[in-house]
Amino acid sequence: MKNVTVAVLIAALIGLGACDPAAPDKQSVKHPTKGPHGGKVLEVGAHVAHLEIAHDEAAGKMTIWVLGPDLATPLKLAKPPQLKIASADGPRVIDSKPGAAAAGDSIFVAIDKALAEHAPEGRITVEINGKVYNPALTHDHQH
Repeated sequence: MKNVTVAVLIAALIGLGACDPAAPDKQSVKHPTKGPHGGKVLEVGAHVAHLEIAHDEAAGKMTIWVLGPDLATPLKLAKPPQLKIASADGPRVIDSKPGAAAAGDSIFVAIDKALAEHAPEGRITVEINGKVYNPALTHDHQH
C-alpha cells in the first residue's frame, strides 16, 4: 500500500512539474475594454473576433467595427450585423449597413430612433465563417 501511495505522489509531482507557470490561464487573460477607434469592445465567441462599438446617442447611430482576434485586423463579413435592442417602445430589430467602402465589409453603421436612447441594451448578431454569434450589448455604467 505504501508503494502505491508513493507512486501516486511521485506521479502528481511530475505532473505539476510539467506545468508551464508562464502560460496564461485562459480565464485570467484580460481583454481590452476600449478598441483602436475608442469604442467599447465586445468579444465574439472564444477568441473568434471582436466588435468595437461606438454609440452616438445624439444621432441615434451605432458604428460597428468587426476586428479579428488581435483587435487590430479588420474582419470582413458576408452579411451586415443585426442589432436586437430593448427600447422604450419595445424590442426592435435594426439592420446595419456597410459604413465605409474603403474598409470593405468590416465597418457597419446602424441608425434608428431606438439608438437615440441612453445606452441601448440587447444583442448583436454576426455571422463569421458560417457560424452565428450573438454577443450581448450591455451598458457598463462608465461615462
